[in-house]
Amino acid sequence: MLHAVAADLEIDLEIHEFSVLDRFATVSAGVRRLTTEPLPDAAIFSVEFGQASRLMRAAEKMGIPFFLNGPLFPEELAEIGKRPGRDYTYWAGYFHEDEERKGYLLAQELIAAAREGNAGKADTIQVAGINGSRSWYGSILREAGLRRAVEEHPDVRLMQMVYTRWTPEEGRRMASQILRRYPEISVLWAASDQLAIGAAEAIDNDPADDGPVVLTGGLDLSDAGIDAVLKGQLVATVAGTSLLWAQVMIDLHDHLHGLDPVSDSSPVLLSAPIVADRSTAEDIRAWIRSFDSIDFRRYSRFHHSKDVSRLSEITGDR
Repeated sequence: MLHAVAADLEIDLEIHEFSVLDRFATVSAGVRRLTTEPLPDAAIFSVEFGQASRLMRAAEKMGIPFFLNGPLFPEELAEIGKRPGRDYTYWAGYFHEDEERKGYLLAQELIAAAREGNAGKADTIQVAGINGSRSWYGSILREAGLRRAVEEHPDVRLMQMVYTRWTPEEGRRMASQILRRYPEISVLWAASDQLAIGAAEAIDNDPADDGPVVLTGGLDLSDAGIDAVLKGQLVATVAGTSLLWAQVMIDLHDHLHGLDPVSDSSPVLLSAPIVADRSTAEDIRAWIRSFDSIDFRRYSRFHHSKDVSRLSEITGDR
């Protein structure tokens, strides 16, 4: 969809994806791009712990406006000035999804499904979590959401949380170990769709047939995740949509044309999560696929009035 936004706004878009295995090499590659001709007119950074400041300093030195995709660790956010425009003149905006709420909503979906699917089988719902790298603050927030949901249910117990790489292979491997260690587990909460899809494969291959029904779900709202929900492999997938990124591109485009980013009570552009379960997944997938047909130019304050609607206002909450 980002290419559709770029086409509507006549933006020459470059997307650079770097290896997650060496975060310092990733930053160095980003700095090289920011300081190599032809210089970009603007940039959007999606970072893990320790990556933001070097990229921000490089952009500031070259006079390149940028948006920062978080969430950042509180101490890192404090180090760079807490909000756009304070310590970095060219820092134009900060945005992220509500990661804690995503983790919470997924946990609630899984707990409810486990309670229904295993009615009368056990007095306690045993939960385990599979998370990704804690070098990204979003992982910690997602887990905090899970823990908040567990604390709300006296009959739910979190048995273990494990951490690994964000791949289906790792999800399958970790889930297999958890199922052997805790045969009474009924919920495998996964911090991404890829981890959940791997966990679902492990559940299918689990030879135990006298224990509780084991359920899993993920956090991405990816096409693969939605497919897995429709096939009954996942209970749900939860996330915001790419409309947040589209709005950021529009705001950055308008900023380059002399318009300050939209100001409200918060310096953060936040995306609310959507839950795609078996009853809603098909409609949500069709809605997401319709994004490419949006005329994104209509939502630019440079091309239209300064009080033009935001994308979230037009599409509404799901």
